[in-house]
Amino acid sequence: MNSTVNERYTVSPYLIFVVIQSMQFGLGFLSMAIKPIQLAGQDAWVSVLLCAIIIHVVIYMIYRILNDNEADLIHIHQQFFGKWAGGGLNLIFIGYFLLNSTYQIRHFIEVIQVWIFPDMKTWPLALVLLLLTYYMVAGGFRVIVGICLLSLINNILFLSMFFTAPFLHFNNLSPIMDHSPSDIIKATKELTFSYMGVEMLFFCYTFIKTPKKSQRWAHWAIIAMTTIYLVEIIYSVLLFKTEQLSTEIWPALSKYKFIQFPFIEHFEFIGASATVLRLFPIVCLCLWASSRMMKLMFTIKQLTVLPIFLILIFTAVCLIPDRNSIEVVQTWLSKIGLCIIYVYIPFMYILDIVRMKVRRTV
Repeated sequence: MNSTVNERYTVSPYLIFVVIQSMQFGLGFLSMAIKPIQLAGQDAWVSVLLCAIIIHVVIYMIYRILNDNEADLIHIHQQFFGKWAGGGLNLIFIGYFLLNSTYQIRHFIEVIQVWIFPDMKTWPLALVLLLLTYYMVAGGFRVIVGICLLSLINNILFLSMFFTAPFLHFNNLSPIMDHSPSDIIKATKELTFSYMGVEMLFFCYTFIKTPKKSQRWAHWAIIAMTTIYLVEIIYSVLLFKTEQLSTEIWPALSKYKFIQFPFIEHFEFIGASATVLRLFPIVCLCLWASSRMMKLMFTIKQLTVLPIFLILIFTAVCLIPDRNSIEVVQTWLSKIGLCIIYVYIPFMYILDIVRMKVRRTV
């Protein structure tokens, strides 16, 4: 294998399930139901299944590329395109990961500002979050995977939505298949953003013991997330009318308002605070991957470049003033994600097949 990763820094193949689920269960999940339901209404569940099938194919392509070359994407870029062009593609991924980290942190801060502390400034919380992030990323990949494992506690809070059962309107599910194929395809396009995160496989591959065995766990992670997305979409259809969703920003958090306990007056405060468990895995993985790319490209230590990235993200977070600006960042991330899923990965897959055939004939 082209990787020089020491075995003591690697993780078991089944932990790829945890990594992918953590990447896809981020802050974007809080509002993922809005646009698909607005486009495909009660048939948005079809878009979830269609998008899941596409992602399964994408995972197959990713593992075909990685297994053929037995290296991470950093080395594959240089093998396919040379030092300069390959380095340029690596820089694009660095920018993408830093933008994703900025979006996730600013999105979380907005949730806290809206739901818990309306008068809180952006910069103090951003500073605390980034200092904690530095501590986690400095611990290495195994520590980050441990944080991802801890984030699975969110699945318990996700089950709390079943307390809203008395408020569900099952007639909202009919008529079935009432929308055109174009509407369903548009909703599928919107849902692609929620499935972003599989590209992290390109960078985790060399840190997996017997990485070829991890492919089935990647597919199982998509099956698990598809189940969660289906439940979220169907519950949103049952709980809200389509016109109501246009006034909602985070339907997944609004459901907590329906939950009442004698000893907890505002359960939504717990739900909003717990989103920090969705935040850290994504930000840590993105910063780890981007700093590792810098390390391999310029032969500098990760802990040297990491503070520079944290300062850049802190500055960017403080420069995003309001909800409209956050949506602009999300739009750009969505466009980049669509390019990665539907253009870049298929292109690399075809290029790899051609390259392997040429090597066999030589």
